[in-house]
Amino acid sequence: MVCRTNQIGFVPGTSCRRSRECAQKALETHITAVTGHKLVAYLRTVLAPSIAFLLPTTNISGGVNVVLKHAQILRSTGFDVTLLTEQDQEPGFVDFAGARFFALSTRRTILDAYFDKLVTTLWSTCPWGNAYVRAKVCYYLVQNFETDFYEPGDFFRLIANSTYSRYPNLRYITISRWCEKWLKERFGQDAVYAPNGIDLTLFQYAARNFSNEKIRVLIEGDSESPYKNIDEAFRIANRLNREKYEVWYLSYQGRPKPWYRFEKFLHKVSYDQVADVYHACHILLKTSILESFSYPPLEMMATRGLVVVRPNGGNLEYLRDQENCLMYRENDIDHAQECIERLVSDSKLREMLIENGRATARARSWDAIKDQVLQVYT
Repeated sequence: MVCRTNQIGFVPGTSCRRSRECAQKALETHITAVTGHKLVAYLRTVLAPSIAFLLPTTNISGGVNVVLKHAQILRSTGFDVTLLTEQDQEPGFVDFAGARFFALSTRRTILDAYFDKLVTTLWSTCPWGNAYVRAKVCYYLVQNFETDFYEPGDFFRLIANSTYSRYPNLRYITISRWCEKWLKERFGQDAVYAPNGIDLTLFQYAARNFSNEKIRVLIEGDSESPYKNIDEAFRIANRLNREKYEVWYLSYQGRPKPWYRFEKFLHKVSYDQVADVYHACHILLKTSILESFSYPPLEMMATRGLVVVRPNGGNLEYLRDQENCLMYRENDIDHAQECIERLVSDSKLREMLIENGRATARARSWDAIKDQVLQVYT
């Protein structure tokens, strides 16, 4: 007798023992419920490893650019990269430095995809990332002490602070030695260090004339973020002699306050055009109180510009007073003004800072440090 089985066992009306045995054998050894793992194991040997980066938003910012650069480096070595965002948006593509990434909103998409690695990138993304069970390994890329994004007493300050200790299954990555230090000392987290870099093809050399034209001072940052300390920058800049200086203000988010004095306001400048702004200016005045890694000074130095900064944990990662920049004392408006005027009057100091600044930028080239970034994820 020929045994003919169907999806539920054997042909109705056939009661032979042989048919039942064939059906049972098929259920135990020949259906995908029991053989599928072999197919999965094979596919994993031929498919690219997958990684997803979960962002609060895909809007341009220094932190987002770092994430996208990590994504670009990983894709260049064979990773299948997906962007996820908490932003309420339709599925679409995000373009960055010649690369294009597909992005999905966690608010609009019920996701059941498997990822070898999932990277959360801000305190608000940690709960979703930690709860996503279809990721083999989950990381938290810490780019700042996000607790201080909020004033004392703010509920979000408490929630942000808790992310450094409440998710034991997250593996911590950070982009500055300052963050590495407080993660260990305050929260007992052993974070892996992935240094930040710069794309020198975007921020190229441009000579400045300090003798036959007005000195242009650039202020960069969000006026609505207290830790960016933009008010202090304008308390300094407002004192500059406008017959000798002019001020440009670059901001992606916040807008100028009525008392700010400036000659030009640049708003929401695309990342690939930021270098043009640096090229047009002589001195960057950066007054942030809190930063884990300050990109604008590094970018300005790469273009042969000069930098006056207020020291903080993030810019001390690579800035050295009197070597590649001038640092003014905290809250000392007079000293900040003196630093700006000293750069204009002392040509030997300028040349020394310019050359050392360019050397600092070259050492931070993404090409020079990309292997360190890859080691973090592989």
